[in-house]
Parts: sequence; C-alpha cells; structure tokens
Amino acid sequence: MLIEPKLWRLDGQTTTLLLVQDHGVPRLVWFGDTLSSKLNISQLQMHDDSALAFGSLDAVTPLSLFPQASTGYTGSPALNGHRNGKQFAHCLTTTSVRQSSNTLYINLTDEYTHIEVSLELSLHPQSDVVSLQTTLRNVGNSAYTVDWIASATMPLPGNYRECLTQHGRWGLENQTHRRHIAPGRIDISNLHGRTSHEHSPGLACGTAGFGNDHGDVTFAQLAWSGNFSLRVERLSNGNVALQSGVLYLPGECILQSGESLTTPVTSFTRGSGMNACTQQFHRYARQAVLPAWTRTQRPIHANSWEALYFNHDSKELFELIDAAAGIGAERFVLDDGWFKHRRDDTKGLGDWYVDESIYPQGLTPIVNHVRQHGMQFGLWFEPEMVNPNSDLYRAHPEWALHVDNIQTPLARDQLVLDIARKEVSDYLFERITSLVHEYNISYIKWDHNRDLVLPGDGSCARAAKQPEALYTLLARILATCPGLEIETCSSGGARCDLGVLQHTGRVWTSDNIDPIERTSIQCGFQRFFPPEIMGAHVGHKKAHLTGRDTSLHTRAVVALQGQYGFELDARKLDDQDVITLKHYTELYKAHRHWLSEAVFWQLTTHSKAVQACGNVEHNQQQALYSVVVIGNMHSTRAGHLPLSGLDPNANYTLALASANKTELAAFNKVLPPWCEAPQSTRGELLMKIGVPLPVMPPQSALLIHCEQHSTS
Repeated sequence: MLIEPKLWRLDGQTTTLLLVQDHGVPRLVWFGDTLSSKLNISQLQMHDDSALAFGSLDAVTPLSLFPQASTGYTGSPALNGHRNGKQFAHCLTTTSVRQSSNTLYINLTDEYTHIEVSLELSLHPQSDVVSLQTTLRNVGNSAYTVDWIASATMPLPGNYRECLTQHGRWGLENQTHRRHIAPGRIDISNLHGRTSHEHSPGLACGTAGFGNDHGDVTFAQLAWSGNFSLRVERLSNGNVALQSGVLYLPGECILQSGESLTTPVTSFTRGSGMNACTQQFHRYARQAVLPAWTRTQRPIHANSWEALYFNHDSKELFELIDAAAGIGAERFVLDDGWFKHRRDDTKGLGDWYVDESIYPQGLTPIVNHVRQHGMQFGLWFEPEMVNPNSDLYRAHPEWALHVDNIQTPLARDQLVLDIARKEVSDYLFERITSLVHEYNISYIKWDHNRDLVLPGDGSCARAAKQPEALYTLLARILATCPGLEIETCSSGGARCDLGVLQHTGRVWTSDNIDPIERTSIQCGFQRFFPPEIMGAHVGHKKAHLTGRDTSLHTRAVVALQGQYGFELDARKLDDQDVITLKHYTELYKAHRHWLSEAVFWQLTTHSKAVQACGNVEHNQQQALYSVVVIGNMHSTRAGHLPLSGLDPNANYTLALASANKTELAAFNKVLPPWCEAPQSTRGELLMKIGVPLPVMPPQSALLIHCEQHSTS
C-alpha cells in the first residue's frame, strides 16, 4: 500500500535520529552524528538500499522498528504470539505518529488479529542516549498468548563485524567476550530469574577491531532484572539488527481481552570508540535513571561481613565499630545474622525480627554506638528469600515460588518468595519499614542470593512478575522512608541493570574483593555504569574468595575506583596499616566532591598485564588515574601510559597520589622523577607521549593525580 512519506527527527547534543514512515511501520534511517537541518525525505530515499536480488521476494521491505513475518522479514520478529494456535501472523500498520519534544509516540494496529502496539522512542538530549519501549494491547474478545515481544529492534550498520558481551560467574562477573557477527543470530539468553552473574543485559557492537577510542560502536542495554534475551542477527540480504526483550517462560504471558503489557526500556547510544559510548551511558544514568541522592558525596562504608560473618557478639561488634571509625568509616553496615534464629545460613531467612537471644535490648545499643562515632547505620536484608527452616515458611509454605509435585532445588538452603503476591509484599513492606523507622536506618543492603528455579505459583510460571513486584515494593518503601538509601546486592553483582537502578543507587559489584580479580570486574561494570555507584571495598590481605595475598596499597587503589569502603576486620590492623588506610581515606574525601560527575576513561595500555582507567573532573581541572599490574609483563619496563580526557592546552602538576613510593622503589634502580616529587607538564604531552611508569611487579598498583596550574 502506497502512503505519503513522512520524516521525523530527534536531535541531541551530537546526535541526530531520523525516522521515515513510508511503509506499514516507520523505520530508522539514521542514528549517529548530527546531520544537516536541511535534509528532506526525497534526499534520504535516494540512499535507500533498493536493489532486488534473484531468489528473493518480489519487493524490498526495509527493516522497520517492529519487524513482522508478514512483510517477508525472515529474522527474529518483534512479536511472536497467537490465539490458541491461530492468528499467529500479524500485519500491523501505522495509525498515528506524534512528536512531543524529543519523544515520538507511534501507534500501530492489526484489525485482523485485534492487537494494538505503541512504540515510545525518546532521545535524551544531554546524553545522546535513545530509549525505546513497546506496549501491546489485546483488543480482541479472546485471550492472546505472547511468546516473545521485543522491547526494541534497532538496525545496525552493515559494516559492523564484532559484538562485545559480558559474562561470568559468582565472584567473577562482567568478563569481556568478543565475537564475530557472522551470518545467523547471536542470542544471549538469560534464564536465571535475576539479571545474573552469567550474563550482563548490555552489549556493544561495532566495526572490526573497535576499541576504547576508535571504531564505530553502538551500546545497548535492557532495563530489566529478570529473564531476558539479547539478539544480534545478520541476514543473507545484509541486514543487521539488534533486538532485546523479556524472555518469557511457557504460558507466562497471556493477555486477556482488554489487557496490555509494557516492555522494559532498551537504551542505545552510538559513538567513536567505547569510551564515548560509556560516557554517554554514564550521563544518561546520572540524569535520567539514578536516585537523586547518588549526586551527593558518597559516604565511606564499613561492612561487618568479612570481619565477623555470623558472630554477632556485642563486645566484638563494639570493638569493630570503634576500629572502623578509627580508619575513617562514615557508615557502618550490620550484615547477615542479626535476625531471629540466624546463627548460620541454614535457617531464619524470612523472620525479620531482631533476635533477642543475642540482642536482648534490640539493635539500640549497637545503633547508638555507631552514631556516637558520627557514623550512619545500615542494615542487611534479603527480603525475597526464605529458609524452609524458618517461622515464616512453616506458617506459609505456599508463599515460596514452586511447581506442584516437583521439589524445588535449594541454594544456600533457601527458597524464593513469591513477592508478586500481595500478602507477601505487604509482610515485607511492614517488616522493613518498621525496622527503618524504629532504628532510623539510613541505608539497606538488599541482597538476593540465588537464582529462580521453578518460579511458579504451583501451576503457572511467574518469573516475569518478580522484577515488576520488586520495583513496586522498592518504590513503596522509599515513598514511606524518603531518606532511605538502598544498595542492590545479589550475591555480588547478579542484579545490576537500569531497571533496578531507578530505585537503588549503589551496587555491590562482586563478592570477590581480591583487587586483581576486581580490576577486570570493575572494568566491565564501568563500561555501562558510573563509578560512584560501584561498591568497592578494601579487603583483608588474604582475599577470602581467592586466597591471594596483596599489598594494602593495591587493595586501596582498586577500591578508590568506586564508592570506597572497608570489608575487613579493622581491629587487626597494625599501626602502619592504619596510617596507610587513613591516607587513602583522606584522598577519597578530598576528591569525592567531583567524582560523582567525573568523566570516565578506560585507558589503552601496551601490555595485557597492565590495566588502567581514570576519572577526569568535568571541567578538566584535575584527574585521578589508577594503574594495576595483574601479572608479569614481557618487557622489563612498563613504558609510557598515555592519559585521556585532559585539556591539551593546560599545564598540569603530575604527582604520585598513592603512598607506595617506598614499595615501588624496591623494584627500581631509578624511579621516574614524578614519583619522587610532583612535576609540571602539558596536557597534550600527558596524552600524546604519556606518563613514564616505574617498574611495577605483578599485583602492584599506583594512583596518578593530575591538577591544572597556571604558568605564573
């Protein structure tokens, strides 16, 4: 059917998005660098790929924002659904397109299958990040089963050849994996019921060999904390598309007559090199996603877990609080073990009442002692879980997710509560808010320590209802406790995405705080998320998860990449360790006022053994760069490290900010002059020639500080 072509345009700071409506569903013809304002639709149509090959359909239908099999599209359609096996094919056409500021509202209708689709496409002008989500409505008289609906389908340039995704496991999250975009589909399917350790809901696609500062790159991330699918597909006709959406379990999504569903948002951005895309995602998260309190100076945490585990002896806790305050902690978090029956991880989950056998006066003495040191008090919860050995489970076994006649496998001796049930959500809301009000709790560490296996209500699957119920519960708690801050922790980094981060503003990045392992974990994390929300703690000399011994300087330098804190027994530090930690604590306090808006740069190094990144103040007045050597280098010297993000025309003072000159000197006959005393140089030289690094042994680290100064 011929229609009058129409052109729609959205503009950001450096980005233009062009949408053309000349077929059944609008299509994206450009998303990238700003284009001339004088473009017209006839000029754009001249650039259409209209060649028609033999052995194909008799007409070319361009890839639309909502591709359908009825147009001859042979890739992953935007919708797979049916009415009891019938009406499985869809022929949606545009009924209206409306623009309001930087958002397009596109409405589609299929009169035969009686469904309606609305697409909401926005360009965030300050960050150049595009967001797209889809609403599906069943306007028929019978139930409609949804097997798959894409949050977004975005065409990618045909010259894109590589896809970078992030995978891992517990204690080793966000590890980078790069693969060729070959014919067929790359499908990252996550069925863990949470964002997961195994698969990040974000990816990068680009031209061959794209890197930190080169190549044409597109980033995408799905704002969803449950099962998902990310798909990158190259068809034989040359089309390349990226698609994302919720991965529903069988029969999980059935829309009755008159019902609708709205998908999570998928966010995209495009830039020259990964650093450009990272910086745009960081701006988007800061301005459009994260809670407002993340823009304030972030306090230094001390967490009780690796110091005491389940040993909640009051005398030891008081001593630990004193010692944590002595090294500069500003918030003390009481971790697992404070509630009824919880002497180990086999019982008590769900019984959110203070255990009077160890706290006969409640938490008041502990809270008061924390506040006597001027620290905030935080408390650990794992609200969505229940131990079979608990009062809650004995009273309400039906509250746990399950499938009748199949025994649900345990993990950490626990099951998952069906928080989409009103009575479950109400119970958790009452318990959490009561404790927050009673003890004036300022912070909650919200944990989630297992995958969802057999997530049903007895008969039907309910995995997709859990993230939605979580967001609702978090919003309800925060509305009742407006000063409360919540951290998302899921046995480390298994629940981190732009969905949960609308309600939480800190992420426990990984249970692994070995600084050598953390270097790659934090690199992957910061690819999509800003560093100030990344929980990064100084741990014990011997890492509890790996058994590796590392220098206190290395542990502190890596912790300073994020929201700095302690996960150690400060009572056992010797005098020199206390002095060392105080140095890094004061360093964090001196710079955190600008770090929450800093521009992040991943640096390219000459050796795979050297990892480096930096934060630059938004006005380029100063910067902190961390360098970590994770293993032996082939060369005897580390060579030069070119920095990024500085003003090339400014003069900078270059200084060693880490307090480990003596430690490094043991491996150097001669140290570079800037390690001995601050040196003056030009920004262009720091970025083009680079900083001459000292000889650095494996598992060592240093921190570089650059600060602008005048020549006078």
